[in-house]
Amino acid sequence: MNATPRQLTCYIKKTQANPETWEGFCVEVDIPAIGDTYEEVVGKMHERLGNYIDFIHERQPDDEQMLMFRPMPGGQVWKLKFEERILQRLPFSSRQIRKTYVSTEKGIPPQLDPTHTELCFSCRKYRSVTQFEVFHEPNSAYVWYDKTCNFCKDAGVD
Repeated sequence: MNATPRQLTCYIKKTQANPETWEGFCVEVDIPAIGDTYEEVVGKMHERLGNYIDFIHERQPDDEQMLMFRPMPGGQVWKLKFEERILQRLPFSSRQIRKTYVSTEKGIPPQLDPTHTELCFSCRKYRSVTQFEVFHEPNSAYVWYDKTCNFCKDAGVD
């Protein structure tokens, strides 16, 4: 299993319900953490992401579907970016949100890399890009994948 060095994006912010509590979210893997201080949440994020990536490195390829790239929903990611870039900078805002990056010593496995996985619109599962037909226009730099994976095509699912 090849591992690519890559950083994961995390947002850590104070909760609105309890301003003394911090919560963290990893955008690419959707792993949360909660703590009393910013430093505690950062430590928990490093620990949880490290444990998750170690868990993926230990698994066999037949468990690959269970461990594929599962990002946070796009709307939640957009909301975190909006809070970090705009809302907390307003003069009357009491929001505190910080963006940080986490990288692991072993590297990110291909299953967690969005450039190696694609969502099948038929079965709603993330599959390896090798399971999709690739389309490429002759005079274009754009490459796109079929919306249905080869597993669904073989089973006759549309």
